[in-house]
Amino acid sequence: MSKKVEEQLKSWGKQEEVVPEFFTKGVDHTLDNLPVLRSPSEITNKRKNKKVAKVIVSTAAAITIGVVGSGFVSPAMANVLKEVPLLGSIFGGSSDPTIQIVEEKGLASKFNETITNNGVSFTINEAYYGGGRLIIGYTVNTDKVQLKTFEKSKSVPLHFEAKLDGERFTFGADFEQIAENGVANGIIDMKVGLKTKLSKDPTLQLNVYEISGVNGSWNFKLPVTNKDANAATVTYSPMVTTQWEDATFVFEKAEFTPASSQIIIDRTVPKDAMLHYHFAFFDESGNMIPFEGGSGSTVIDQGNGMINFKDTIILEGRENAPKGLTVEIFNNHGEVYEASNTEEIKIPLTNTEFPYTISYPHNGELVITNFEQLEDKTIVYYDIKGSLGLQNTFLMLEDSKGERFTPESNGIRTNQDQLSFKREFSKTTGPITLTATVDKMSNVDKKVIEIDFDK
Repeated sequence: MSKKVEEQLKSWGKQEEVVPEFFTKGVDHTLDNLPVLRSPSEITNKRKNKKVAKVIVSTAAAITIGVVGSGFVSPAMANVLKEVPLLGSIFGGSSDPTIQIVEEKGLASKFNETITNNGVSFTINEAYYGGGRLIIGYTVNTDKVQLKTFEKSKSVPLHFEAKLDGERFTFGADFEQIAENGVANGIIDMKVGLKTKLSKDPTLQLNVYEISGVNGSWNFKLPVTNKDANAATVTYSPMVTTQWEDATFVFEKAEFTPASSQIIIDRTVPKDAMLHYHFAFFDESGNMIPFEGGSGSTVIDQGNGMINFKDTIILEGRENAPKGLTVEIFNNHGEVYEASNTEEIKIPLTNTEFPYTISYPHNGELVITNFEQLEDKTIVYYDIKGSLGLQNTFLMLEDSKGERFTPESNGIRTNQDQLSFKREFSKTTGPITLTATVDKMSNVDKKVIEIDFDK
């Protein structure tokens, strides 16, 4: 047992209220026998890659379960639990690498606050807010119902209402959970859309009203930021306005964190064109910042055929914030994708003289410059011109046996002075053919916006 816990137990043992022997033994037993849990996705990855990521349950949560189950509840026990070391993290065991970053960087606020109602104990272990995401790590303990394990986005184990700084917000939520012996450790991952600006240190009000079919009341009010999270966050308010035909876009906020980033855009567009626009974002060097999701505010009908709402677009996290953005806005005019409008370009790489150019709409070009078949992978090298989005355009390899290989990565920049990239595939042998798909004609219009954060 940790020295601090042992001393605390001994000091309380001298007082009138004695901590029972079973509890001290329980602490030792739990510290020595932390359960190792594996998510279904991690088990699948083990079969494929021989790699296993361990999910470590917090000691405090594990001991709490044993003690509460035994009927021993007292102020002394509560004080002891505060001194029990926290090993690992719910976030650290996530199947989502962006949530693992929150743990690795120490950005989460730690709580371990528990409410018990109708035979179900619900603990909020930790939380993180930044870059348009609100992430909550929790533990459920009950013998009333059977708790289930599921991969991210495969189930909804609980229902809740939430407010930030006392105001409701729009969100989309994904869950992941691992359950064993009446204990479930899980994560709520919310993409947050806000109508108003939050305070510097926002407070989360989380009201859970159903857990695994059990109705009840588990209400929490907790701060969701800390100095480490704030220090790792870079925020810009460019307020750049762009008018495109009847549509107006105001780029109000850009926030970058190691775990995720967000762009908030105020849109005023024709009502019948609400779903016609989409965006792509690139840093000042032309590297694409991958899209991770998003949310939106309430749509306001302005009564003149126009509507207004705010987009919260979630992008991949950034260790270092960019100095500016290139934004490509697309208008598809409501046209749906038609497979008949695309053609496949097949390039037998083994017999092709390089460079080889593939032409795309909007004067875009993808220039294949070389390829390599290595012992462990195959790499295709290419340059792009005219459209930054081509760095991640669809490419596929096919060998002489007809086996197809999709990329194992997005485009990886190979030269910061020019738009040169590589795409990595699984190992191939013998002659291979590269396949690309190109629209025969495009009904999509594009507008490019440059935003300089230093201005």
